[in-house]
Amino acid sequence: MYYLCVTPFFPGPDNWRGAYVLDQVKAIARNSDYKVVVFATHPFRERVRDYVRDAIQVYPIRPLLMPSYILNGLTEGLVGRLFVRKLRRVGIDPRDVAFVHCHTANHAAFGFGVRRVNPQAKVLVQFHDLDPYCLRNGKWAEKRWNVRYRAKKSLASFERADLLISISTPVQDSLMAFPKARPQEICPRYLARLEHLKDFPSLKSRKTYVLYNGVDTSLFNPGDVAQRSTAQASSTFRIGCIANFQELKDHMTLIKAFEVLHIRGHHDVVLSLLGSGETKAECVRYLEEHQLIQYVEWPEEMSHDKLPEYYRSLDLFVLPSVFEGFGCVYTEAYACGVPFMGVYDQGAAEIIAPEERDNWLIRPHDYEQLAGIIERQIKERKRQLLCKPYNINILIQDYLRVIEKI
Repeated sequence: MYYLCVTPFFPGPDNWRGAYVLDQVKAIARNSDYKVVVFATHPFRERVRDYVRDAIQVYPIRPLLMPSYILNGLTEGLVGRLFVRKLRRVGIDPRDVAFVHCHTANHAAFGFGVRRVNPQAKVLVQFHDLDPYCLRNGKWAEKRWNVRYRAKKSLASFERADLLISISTPVQDSLMAFPKARPQEICPRYLARLEHLKDFPSLKSRKTYVLYNGVDTSLFNPGDVAQRSTAQASSTFRIGCIANFQELKDHMTLIKAFEVLHIRGHHDVVLSLLGSGETKAECVRYLEEHQLIQYVEWPEEMSHDKLPEYYRSLDLFVLPSVFEGFGCVYTEAYACGVPFMGVYDQGAAEIIAPEERDNWLIRPHDYEQLAGIIERQIKERKRQLLCKPYNINILIQDYLRVIEKI
């Protein structure tokens, strides 16, 4: 039987974006007897040939999804039929499909297409951020008619799915709180979209599951303990961050905390920022204007297997994101022996032991608080304690037991 994964997040032949989904499907293949096949969706203008990544067969597809999320869901029926045709072309009988694991709301259409010809196939829909209804993204996302149409289609899809998968409890809380926001939500754009939907019904389905982003500990681990101890004995304290430069990742809070540390005399602190995006130029300009640019490193994007070495070079990982489902970078750093810092009420916050959270979490945008906790870590080197598993094999084994009972 086949386990199909349909996702916009997957490493291509020449990039590693979406490596956490690769880790997930590899773990499903390792821990089950399913034939795991990935269908990676691409914009219609892109042409990518079929390829194999770490023994996983990948078929790139260019579905007729609505561009830029305009009237998202309008082409569901056509998308489903074309997907079934694609399966048959590559030699997969839809009757042999046990699960269609669809990443994001609009990709549920692929699963429903299979289920129309194979009623036994189960449709699983996974959400990766705190906007499971995809209300913020795309052209005309602020238009009331567009928001309402998209939300209506997403809600109907979620009711039809066999299981709704969230990568953290905050994501699940957002899913179930709709059309309201979860109490802790602060994202202005998301809250503005919900204003158009006050009269909508809430989700009736309770077929939900939290599957945390797991870590492949055969790759992400502390490595050579002696070598790491030598690195930590260095007089330089290295703070690292891996994230796309976007407003909600809030690199500026980290940069301003870094500035506070230098004002306080911590000139042996280095900041390493790995990523690209629209707010990077603003960050570079601020660092130059405040004479901090010489203390900052800008490593280039690297392959997944090179990341552990990067993490092990750090003393602390910091990502002060204020709209974060659960970035796998937090637990990847932890698995490599590096404690991480984040923001209260975001995805990764819940896996820190409750009695430890004040040691590692800050209020949104509070760079003074962040600087204070980093300064404490420079002086004391506290160990971090988690309260939930992060080994991807353990997480997937539990998950497989759940879906077998659907």
